[in-house]
Amino acid sequence: MHSSSEIAIQKGYSSLLSFTVTDINNSVTKLMALGAEMDGPIKYEVHGKVASMRCIDGHMLGLYEPT
Repeated sequence: MHSSSEIAIQKGYSSLLSFTVTDINNSVTKLMALGAEMDGPIKYEVHGKVASMRCIDGHMLGLYEPT
């Protein structure tokens, strides 16, 4: 029997935290220094910049810098 958290991990789910930041490049640099990894490049959208990062514990972080 698996707990619900074990089942979620087995299916590849993780929590997603999303933050609005004033300087996405600086935020990415600081998070990488703490062990996070980029999950693709910074994207330049019409409404602002977005980035996805994965923490060392596997959780996803979404960063958004509005224009």
